[in-house]
Amino acid sequence: MTAMEPLGEGLEARPVARAAASDIGALRRAVARRSGPLLCSGLLDTWPARSAWNPAALAEHHGARQVTALLDLPDTGVLFPRDQRHYERKLSFAEFIGRMESAGPSAPCYLAYQRAHEIFDPADCDFASLLPPDRYPTDTRVWIGSAGTRSMLHSDLKDNFFCQLWGEKSVTLLSWRNSRAAYPFPDNLVNSQVDIAAPDMGRFPRLRDAVLHHVRVGPGDLLYIPRGWWHDIRAHTPSVSVNHWFGRPIGLPQYLALLGILGPAYWKATARDFIAHGLLRREEPTRFFFSPPSTGKRLYDALRSGDFSRGNDPSAS
Repeated sequence: MTAMEPLGEGLEARPVARAAASDIGALRRAVARRSGPLLCSGLLDTWPARSAWNPAALAEHHGARQVTALLDLPDTGVLFPRDQRHYERKLSFAEFIGRMESAGPSAPCYLAYQRAHEIFDPADCDFASLLPPDRYPTDTRVWIGSAGTRSMLHSDLKDNFFCQLWGEKSVTLLSWRNSRAAYPFPDNLVNSQVDIAAPDMGRFPRLRDAVLHHVRVGPGDLLYIPRGWWHDIRAHTPSVSVNHWFGRPIGLPQYLALLGILGPAYWKATARDFIAHGLLRREEPTRFFFSPPSTGKRLYDALRSGDFSRGNDPSAS
């Protein structure tokens, strides 16, 4: 893609910068500078996971393993109509692969947020060759699902290598500094109220002036997503992906600054959840896609432990 791409409702997106598969230096510079997303096409072609993690091989070698997957997911809307547990089913990996390959986009299914080492050989993904060592914990997760799966617009605390091993997905991105245009939920600063595929420009007018980026990723592609960058990921085909979080997470000062500019509705929601889910320890609903703790609960944790990201840092749990 060399020109602005229309996304619907008058939105357009810039192309994501690209680097050659052999140019590891460009990837490392992008990580060091956090200058923006970068696509490295074909970078993963030599990884064992490219051949070992296709659906047929996974079913053959891991088919008897019991997994908990999300079945018959909604294909519209930002929040789950029901609590996430309503969609969870236990089944064998082989049964899930069969469901994944036959599911239509109107009722997608997902085995997602699964730690790679709990099922697969982590050596199949050679992240160590891409990154110099650092002192912060890392975490690697696997995402296996049908066409139509959606990770709605959200922001992660850490830098992210998103790796496509099989199938195709598209990714739309928005920088951290444009977080007001993402319209976070008042009770959760890392999840957006916006459905990028069908945005309500009347409710979300700041989107018109936001700088979006868009890219389609295929087998062997690695997409670097800097920490804080909002991203919406959608599968066009049955798909196997893996992502790797690394580096220093965004901390309390940055989120307090964002909370400050978002206004009173956000302050009230934070105070409410600070009391309800922090002080009173009430269970939080899970209607986001793999719901993180509310902002109020995270602030409560930060005041107790000094770590705002403790409850939303994948590597910490």
